[in-house]
Amino acid sequence: MDTYYDSAEGEQITRTRALQELKKHQLDDESILMTFDAEIQPKANGLYDAQAVLRWLGY
Repeated sequence: MDTYYDSAEGEQITRTRALQELKKHQLDDESILMTFDAEIQPKANGLYDAQAVLRWLGY
């Protein structure tokens, strides 16, 4: 059975979608968003690696 993390393998998401994921985890405070932006960088195409976002969230 795949986990939520496993289901994100190879997926890319927009910044808007990444921030929605943070909000689902009650992480929408401005200082947290600044930390996220400093630590998780988008790929050249402007999209984020979905598993990188989930790792940042502790999955």
